[in-house]
Amino acid sequence: MKFQSNKDVLAQAVIFVTKLLTTKSTNPALTGVRIDCSDNGVMFASFDHDVSTRTTIAGDVATAGSVLVSGKLLADIVTRLPGDTVNVALVENKMVISSGTAKFTMSVMPLNEYPNLPEVPPTSGTFDGELLAEAIAQVGVAALKDDGQPAIMNISVEFTPTVISFTATDRYRIASRDIPWKDAAAGEPTQILVPARVLIEAGKMFQTDETVTFSLLAGGDRELLAISAGNRVVTSSLAKGSFPKVRGLLDEKGGGSSYAIVLSSDLVDATRRMSLVLERDGAIKYTFSSDGVLLETSAAETTSASETVDAHLVGDEVFVWLKPRLVVDGVVGAHSEFVRLGFTPSSDPAKAGPVLFTAHSSKESQSVEQAYRYLMQPNLLNR
Repeated sequence: MKFQSNKDVLAQAVIFVTKLLTTKSTNPALTGVRIDCSDNGVMFASFDHDVSTRTTIAGDVATAGSVLVSGKLLADIVTRLPGDTVNVALVENKMVISSGTAKFTMSVMPLNEYPNLPEVPPTSGTFDGELLAEAIAQVGVAALKDDGQPAIMNISVEFTPTVISFTATDRYRIASRDIPWKDAAAGEPTQILVPARVLIEAGKMFQTDETVTFSLLAGGDRELLAISAGNRVVTSSLAKGSFPKVRGLLDEKGGGSSYAIVLSSDLVDATRRMSLVLERDGAIKYTFSSDGVLLETSAAETTSASETVDAHLVGDEVFVWLKPRLVVDGVVGAHSEFVRLGFTPSSDPAKAGPVLFTAHSSKESQSVEQAYRYLMQPNLLNR
């Protein structure tokens, strides 16, 4: 195996295939990057039996061949090479990388221990990469980060003939975003679960692409989602388990006649200021009235803070206790100048009902943007 490549092109390819590379495995081969040289170019790939990445670059191939090397070390090396051109060759069962006056020799791993890359399923539909990345980022913040409930460490992805919906929850809040397909294949509505860490990272990897393709293989022993653009592909095995039926709550809660509209930047800034005096996991009291929204908090008996932010309230005065980090996530995730907070009546005056965050165009507008919805209430779902 022997080829020459532009350093920047090579580095981008290696960075792409190592973004989702496992660093801990009982099989060291699964921490490696496979390099295949042929007349079609140089392909780089990683695969741990669940998640794979691959991309091909147009290198100057002198000798065809394949090799498997440490992915982390390869990424560290190629991103720091001094020259504009990189030469890579397999010499006496070692991979030699040279650029400028720098030269590195890497040990290789046994290729026979490396799994075959999964086949890419037929195309299900396409999206604008920037829109896809935005949608995944908006809901990803609500996915559970620890392993207490494996099912909700995933993002629920629901396919219909015209729209795809992403939904996540950590039991404190629910985030959901709908985006339209560009070229959807005909088929029945389908729900799948994709590991949140994979989908979030994939959104970042493809956010600059004009067209991103989803390809789905579901219903058999091997269920798989492939996300691709150009010569770059990410595949992920679908997660098992039952995702909570939370999308119905988005339709039921916070969509009534009682709501407040607030300038997003004002609410975020005030919330961050009030959180300075909070103890860990503390909450802020938000009181919505005709005078605006009053934020109040205190830490033990030594420190307190309050601030009023301008707001337009429709309906009766209401107060809610909310965790500041979750409020900021919901407001920032709306990606809009104003945010609408919809309130749900509660039979218990001491426990306010759920609060629904949606994007809003202006302070006086009556229209409600339902593509992004973020439902927040500590008492909503059992912890």
